[in-house]
Amino acid sequence: MAFDDPTRKRLSDFVQDARTCITDEFTQKFQSLYGISETGDITPRDELKHLDEAGLATAALLRARIMYIVAAHPEERGGVKAAVARVAREQAFTVLNRLAAVRTAEKRELIVESVARGFQSKGFQVFERIAGAGLGDTYHRYRRYLYCLFDEFAVDLGILFDRRSPQAILFPREPALLALLDLLNAPDLESLWAEDETIGWIYQYYNDPTERKTMREESSAPRNSRELAVRNQFFTPRYVVEFLTDNTLGRLWYEMTQGQTRLKEQC
Repeated sequence: MAFDDPTRKRLSDFVQDARTCITDEFTQKFQSLYGISETGDITPRDELKHLDEAGLATAALLRARIMYIVAAHPEERGGVKAAVARVAREQAFTVLNRLAAVRTAEKRELIVESVARGFQSKGFQVFERIAGAGLGDTYHRYRRYLYCLFDEFAVDLGILFDRRSPQAILFPREPALLALLDLLNAPDLESLWAEDETIGWIYQYYNDPTERKTMREESSAPRNSRELAVRNQFFTPRYVVEFLTDNTLGRLWYEMTQGQTRLKEQC
C-alpha cells in the first residue's frame, strides 16, 4: 500500500501517543519506585526501604545509566535532569519498538499471535495453560511470556531484544501496558503491520518535531550526538530506495548484459 499523507499522519499520531504513554509511565515509575525525580534529584539507594532485592538492583542500573550519560555527554545542557529525561525516553523507545516488531512478526505469521489481542492472544493462552499460576497474576504471566519472546528474538536481533541492554531496564506496569496495546491494536492500524515501511516510519516519528525545530532554531549545526541523530534521522521511503537502486545497480546490470535483461521492463 502507498504511505500517503493521511496514512503517515495516522502513524505519526500513534507514535506520539505511544511515546507519551510509556514515557509518562517511566517518569512516574522513576519517582514513585526508584527515587529518581524528573528534576534531577536522586534519593540515595540505601533509603529505598520499600524495594526488594530485584528492585534495588534495577534502581542501581538506572542510576548507573543516568551517571554514564552525564559523564559521556558533558556538552549536553541540563546535567542530571536532562539525563533522567533521556533515560525515560530511551527506555520507552525500546518498549515501543519491541512490541511493534512483535506485532509485525505475528502479522506476517512468523510467530503465533502474541500482542494483537493482549491477554487474549493465542500464544499467551497456550503459555498460560502450561505455566499455570506459578508466575503470578495474569499481568506477570504475560510479561514473562513477552520476555520469552524477546529472548528468542534476541538470538538474531540482540541490538533490539537483548534484555541486558542498558536501554531496556524497565517494563511498563499493567495499566500503561494495556493502554499501549490498545494504541497498538487500533483497527485502522491493522493493515500497516504488514507493510515493510511501518517500522522505519515509527523510528522517524518517535523524534518530536517540536524538539527538532527548537534544535535548528538554536543552532545551525548539531551540537552533540543526540542532536545529530534527531536532526538527521529521516526514514527513506520505498520509492526512493527503488529509484536509487534501479538507476545504479540496475543501470550497471543493464549495461553489462547489453540490455538483454528483464530489468528493463521492471525498473
